[in-house]
Amino acid sequence: MSKSYSFGAGGFKLGDRVEVLTTGQRGILISEIVHLTGCNTYFVLLPNVTSVYSDRAAEKHYDHLILRKLKPNEAVFTNGDNLTDETVYAPKGTDVNAVWLKESAKAGKEPIPEVDEAVGAEEIIYMPGTEVWHKVYNKPMLVSYIYRNIYEKELRYGLTYMADNKEVCLSSHRYALIPMQIRIKIYDAEDRKSGSLFSDSPVEIGYGITIDDFGRFTLEP
Repeated sequence: MSKSYSFGAGGFKLGDRVEVLTTGQRGILISEIVHLTGCNTYFVLLPNVTSVYSDRAAEKHYDHLILRKLKPNEAVFTNGDNLTDETVYAPKGTDVNAVWLKESAKAGKEPIPEVDEAVGAEEIIYMPGTEVWHKVYNKPMLVSYIYRNIYEKELRYGLTYMADNKEVCLSSHRYALIPMQIRIKIYDAEDRKSGSLFSDSPVEIGYGITIDDFGRFTLEP
């Protein structure tokens, strides 16, 4: 039985304020990733945790199952869990100005981010497991995950291919890719299948290949 792939696992939206159940750290969802296995994970901005690489706030990767959505009165940036309308500010709309934001910050008010409702965001075009031809690299690659950043409308596809017996990973927008066929599917335990990602590749890599050469390849229903 194949998996379904979609954004919004666990009822979360980008911009939601969450707590990491394993550490108690609190933050904001800034990116969502849909993996080949069908599971969803998130990058969480942790404003009170310093990155190990710089003085910036840390961004960490978590499975959605260990995240808890905060209640309206629970704080992320400031101390305490007694937020009220007087102790928060939610910058949104056209009436926001720099003076208002600075004064709110000086007063120690909790900033509440605007939740991304994903209006106008792209639909998933290439499902994880699809083999695609990258028009710039001139190589077949496998879609292994899909992700979207907060407030961005375009999806990015995580790709994998082999070069000199090494796995190479990169990401791309949809318009650089040509779908070829479903190469990998996820099965239940009793019907598990495995094998090389690019064995029996339907295309011989070489120069002079045009888009017309891909007309015979269709996605399986």
